[in-house]
Amino acid sequence: MELNKDFVLRKVCGVNVVLPAGLKVKDFGGALNLNDSAALIFEQLQAGKTAEEAAAALVAAYDVTPEKALDDVQKTIDLLREAGVMD
Repeated sequence: MELNKDFVLRKVCGVNVVLPAGLKVKDFGGALNLNDSAALIFEQLQAGKTAEEAAAALVAAYDVTPEKALDDVQKTIDLLREAGVMD
């Protein structure tokens, strides 16, 4: 489970946006908006953390159960894969 290195997370006008870089700009043709919890998950995955570690970060940052956090991480991973941001 690894994020594609050709994408970066930026905050633009208060919105978390995943943008393509390099050659991906032409292929991706847009941006992916993430809410704050999905941005936290993205950052955790970008740092090489596991899904379980990303879920633990969600539990620490938000009032959420470990089970819900892990479910949210999996949904975010599925979204990133579908968008081509994650291998």
